[in-house]
Amino acid sequence: MRVRSLRLLLVLAVPAALTGVGFAGAAGGAQTFTVDVDGHNPKANEAFIAYYPRVTSLHPGDTVVFHEVGNGEPHTVTLGTLVDGVAKQVAKLTPKQRQASKPPPALLRADAKLPQLLPQGPGDAIQSAANPCVTTTGVPGKAKCPQRSLPDFTGAQSYYNSGWLNSNQKFTVHLSSSTPPGTYAFMCLLHREGMMGSLKVVPASTPVPSPSAQRATGAKELASVQAKLVPAVTALRKGKVPGLAAPGTNGVFAGSGSPSAMEAEITEFGPKTIKIPVGGSVTWYLLGPHSITFNSNKTNDDIRLTAPDGSVHLNPKAVAPVNGPGEPPPSSTGSSSSSGPPKFKVVASKTWNGQGFLNSGVFVNSFGPPLIEGYKLTFTKAGTYKYLCTVHDEMKGTVVVG
Repeated sequence: MRVRSLRLLLVLAVPAALTGVGFAGAAGGAQTFTVDVDGHNPKANEAFIAYYPRVTSLHPGDTVVFHEVGNGEPHTVTLGTLVDGVAKQVAKLTPKQRQASKPPPALLRADAKLPQLLPQGPGDAIQSAANPCVTTTGVPGKAKCPQRSLPDFTGAQSYYNSGWLNSNQKFTVHLSSSTPPGTYAFMCLLHREGMMGSLKVVPASTPVPSPSAQRATGAKELASVQAKLVPAVTALRKGKVPGLAAPGTNGVFAGSGSPSAMEAEITEFGPKTIKIPVGGSVTWYLLGPHSITFNSNKTNDDIRLTAPDGSVHLNPKAVAPVNGPGEPPPSSTGSSSSSGPPKFKVVASKTWNGQGFLNSGVFVNSFGPPLIEGYKLTFTKAGTYKYLCTVHDEMKGTVVVG
């Protein structure tokens, strides 16, 4: 799989100021703070490429619980001096550099010291990223780290990684009582510089907002992003994406978003239900990393796979195309990073009788204009066919034939 362009991920949200009443100090003992990984909107299926709150203030000896609350979008929580090095380079970027097609060499060098979560092409998840791992010094490499309990976070470890978090999983980080005051960055090993947050450790004598107040700040940050997505959600449910018009008939958009909320995705099919005659076709136009998957079961409906030994991997049954063609390599479809007006192109098609497991595989090259890839199915048998995306939970649709 291929991660999003680093250029696109350099659109960083400005951390909101901590607000709310109530403060926590050392006198009351150690405190436990919660940071949501991704977000949840009960009114729409969405994925948020952010941590909430983006900044957490706390003391040495406190605890942070990172809670994965998203809908399947892969994430990690990764700290350490290597991540701090990336954050320092990001902080140096000028507005012009943030919009450049290629990041500065210093940022690329800092980023390269951290493993990717997913491979840049076929293969398994990178094991040092997909599984918990701590290295005291140096770079972690790609191999799976020895299994052991995670130590307290001292701020001095070079790499302190949660692994690929499962839905509703919690990753608990205990700060050592000797952790020096300072700002410690954390990031996701898939979304890289586009998904970062920080722990602001202050002396025990300095009050910080209470856990509930900082939790409320995170909720406000999330609500602000959700509000920006409302028009696009409304449009998608009518089969539309702002600024785009799918060619032909019976087109379905897989995913959407808003230029005003670059840190979020709408992970729905629009329209959710489509009706066609026998012999008719549906074309899905993919905006983001999604699959079109019919007749799935628990062995092939999720790209994240936990092996019997507890290690985490990519699930080839959910990632790869089955019973039909999948997405061709980028060189044969054209680059989605080139300039120009939006171009819709059907890159895979299949005639299907509704029998057996059918998976488009995860499309990872299609991130919107100017190239929007299409996956076309022609249905030869009447029936009601339910399908889903193997990347995002609850991203489901229905095709009614006949």
